[in-house]
Amino acid sequence: MIELQNVSKSFPGARALTDVSVEFTPGRVHALVGENGAGKSTLIKIASGVLQPDSGEIRVDGRPVRLTPRDARELHIRVLHQERQVALTRSVADNVVLGEAPRNRLGLSGQWLVEREARRRLQRVGVELDVRAPVATLSVAQRQLLELARAVTFDARCLIMDEPTASLHPDEIGQLFEVVRRVREHGVSVVYISHHLSEVIALADDYTVLRDGRRVGGGLVEDTTTDGLVAQMFGSEVSLRREDIHGGGTEPGDVAARLRGVHFGRRLKGVDLDLRFGETVVINGPVGSGAAELGRILSGAARPTAGSVELMGKPGSTRRRAAMRGVALIPADRKREGLLLDRPIHENSELAGDAAHPLTWYSAVRAADRCRRGGRRLGLKASDVRLAVRGLSGGNQQKVLIDRWLRVDARVLVLDEPTVGIDIPSKAEIYRQLRALTRAGAAVVVLSTEYQEIRCVADRVIVMRDGVVAGEIPGVDATEQALFALGARS
Repeated sequence: MIELQNVSKSFPGARALTDVSVEFTPGRVHALVGENGAGKSTLIKIASGVLQPDSGEIRVDGRPVRLTPRDARELHIRVLHQERQVALTRSVADNVVLGEAPRNRLGLSGQWLVEREARRRLQRVGVELDVRAPVATLSVAQRQLLELARAVTFDARCLIMDEPTASLHPDEIGQLFEVVRRVREHGVSVVYISHHLSEVIALADDYTVLRDGRRVGGGLVEDTTTDGLVAQMFGSEVSLRREDIHGGGTEPGDVAARLRGVHFGRRLKGVDLDLRFGETVVINGPVGSGAAELGRILSGAARPTAGSVELMGKPGSTRRRAAMRGVALIPADRKREGLLLDRPIHENSELAGDAAHPLTWYSAVRAADRCRRGGRRLGLKASDVRLAVRGLSGGNQQKVLIDRWLRVDARVLVLDEPTVGIDIPSKAEIYRQLRALTRAGAAVVVLSTEYQEIRCVADRVIVMRDGVVAGEIPGVDATEQALFALGARS
């Protein structure tokens, strides 16, 4: 058993944790829930030895320990981060037995032994993968399962999973849950961090609620509900119902973007699409369906290999020229494509203005003030907007990125999984802001695999499968069953 007792931690200008106690029991799934900035990331960094607490104690099997990352590894505490940590150019087998060289009874080693050992380990947790396949060819869900199998077969006693279902399709989430349940049966303690409270209810045995760095609730999951968790997290209920956010459809205007016969390598195959001003279109489909590529082409971030793209009646162009014409992209990979991690928060929030209006005079003081106002609207937790954006939690980094584009007069806004890792009140505010943009006449495209998000914002939903449009459905009719049926249609 791993216990954190009365743990506190402060950073310059902010107190991250105050007197938090929690224990992770073998053979049980323990959910950590709380809004962005509640202290979840700090807590798991302390539990995995990345950070040292200012006060309090960590106990493993009843004895006090002082953890470093090396100590945590030796105690078989493993962390699966939001960003996958796999060697893309290596095979599945090489990744499963990374750092080891299996040998037979004669002391011989070879690739066939690596593959045999990898198959054995994958079978142990019920994961079916081609051990010879390059990891780069796997879907996001398959890479997640690979990491999970690798952690467990390295004799993990405590497995910390940080937002593991981000960008996964519902059927892929079900597969992940089955593997987690098998892991639990092996006596592993699983710490599960998620903003999807339905997942917590479906999977976890125990839960702890953090708010403003303090433990404000916890117990057996069977004794609570999603509404109960929300009330503990925020002190009141927050609605994510379509009728409270969408506000009814608007009359679509002129065509903002027109795609005809668009191909993108093997990922898009002759896609036709019209996007109109005054509507929100959700493009739904798992990794590999072509949804992400379609979004990048719409925003000017990628060029099709065949077919035509028109943006506001003119041929599609570069991303910079698209930005000059009011086309914006909020990418899924915020750290690589969206943010300058070592620059201040307020500078990152102004980058959209720099692209759209390159000759505008820049004032750091005014930028910081605009950033604070936008941050308050989206619930940004930052002690000082002059600090580097790298120091924010993943959810708060996403808020900086979204605030950047919400403050620019974008005529076409493309958002790729915009609320991954974001807490419920901030999601609700982002959805309301997107609906306000649509009512003001903007064309909004949301790439999403999250059913609740689709229901809240969509005027219509386009379902992608294998690089083609599998079907289209009005947002008001987009039930989970209807979306699944379209995606599964042969």
